[in-house]
Amino acid sequence: MSNNLRVKTGVLALVLAVSFAVGVLPILAPRLGISRPAWLIEKKLKLGLDLRGGVHLVLRVHLPPDISSGERTRVIDEVLETIAHRVNELGVAEPLIASQANGDEVLVQLPGVTDVERAKTIIRSTGILELRIVERGPSATRESLLNNGEVPDGLELFATRAEPRDAESQPLFYLVQRAVAVSGAEIRNARPSLDENNRPAVSFTLKPEGGRKFGDVTSANIGRSLAVILDGQVQSVARIDNRITTEGRIFGNFTQQEAQNLSLILRSGSLPAPLSYIAEETIGASLGADAIRAGLTASAIALVLVMGFMLVYYRWSGLNAVAAIGINLVIVLALMSYTGSVMTLPGIAGFVLTIGVGVDSNVLVFERIKEELEAGRGVRAALNAGFDRVFVTLLDTHIAALVAAAFLFQFGTGPIRGFAVTLSMGLTSNLFSSTFASRTLFDLALAGGRLRRLSI
Repeated sequence: MSNNLRVKTGVLALVLAVSFAVGVLPILAPRLGISRPAWLIEKKLKLGLDLRGGVHLVLRVHLPPDISSGERTRVIDEVLETIAHRVNELGVAEPLIASQANGDEVLVQLPGVTDVERAKTIIRSTGILELRIVERGPSATRESLLNNGEVPDGLELFATRAEPRDAESQPLFYLVQRAVAVSGAEIRNARPSLDENNRPAVSFTLKPEGGRKFGDVTSANIGRSLAVILDGQVQSVARIDNRITTEGRIFGNFTQQEAQNLSLILRSGSLPAPLSYIAEETIGASLGADAIRAGLTASAIALVLVMGFMLVYYRWSGLNAVAAIGINLVIVLALMSYTGSVMTLPGIAGFVLTIGVGVDSNVLVFERIKEELEAGRGVRAALNAGFDRVFVTLLDTHIAALVAAAFLFQFGTGPIRGFAVTLSMGLTSNLFSSTFASRTLFDLALAGGRLRRLSI
């Protein structure tokens, strides 16, 4: 075996070993009882919403008018980051959060989520928290707090939050100072807790600067009331009995779930712009299981038919094509796993199409080799000529297909992008497997001069 062939064989073995470890092993790990190394097992190929089930949401970001393009980008980025924090706090694995349309729409896909209403409430909540000193209130009517029908200068009017569990409850009204004592941006942490009567509440810890400001405000207003205002509604009002610095508590008529939700919202920070839902679709897990089963069945049938065709038509050389296609699919799985790509139902279609593209490449090479053999060339010369002369054709066709896939990814939506991603990776790996890998396998068979005749 020549040194050149040794190098090529080593490269092929290394690529195949790494691809198997990254793409295939994490998938088989649960069945084999393998849990280490953790960083490798975490590379397991992710399944999209259409395969796992969950919820698909589209939200509109209500941006202020006359906003510059730079500010627009900054606001959208902050919205995406805040939503990502909240979704992560919900414990959703492998969510998809991205802007779409002209940038004022946000796509949120949450695989495996069953409590859709809770997720929607947490994602949409603006989460603007303010602590303000109360000047007047509570009052059962708005008018009783006004001066000649007007809100006094330096003050603002807020109502308590509605109670959805009590249809007869009426809101109370407060006049509070316009100046904000402490805002949600100064909160370091928030967690569910209990008040003095063992009712659900939310305890929070302030950052050092926020604690200093809070201490100054509370020490100057001992004996007065402090209102906790979230998203424009008074959540609770408490009397200031002493100086408070870094810790506080929000209490009210919360359920345990509401206290957990509020804690999560405060930890993740406020949204820089309000959101509204414009589309929602819930996909059941059973549909995902059926889709996976159908996709795997289609892939298996396609692979078996292709293998049968190549073996019948090209005889023993067909084994080379089957091996090249197998190497191609392993590399695609590795690329998708390593890059964190998500396998969707259209992605499975791209996976099946990759098998077809691989076969087409091998057919072009094999037919050229047959022509060279019929022209009277020897086996090695025919192989060299076949691969060398078809390579440029394969390169042209793959580049053209990659350009089409790039346009699909650029202008397509989620499902189309999933197809484009899988197809692009399949085309890239196929160029390697149908030329370098296939040629190396032929060279190994010819090594030592034992193969005098090529079965093709």
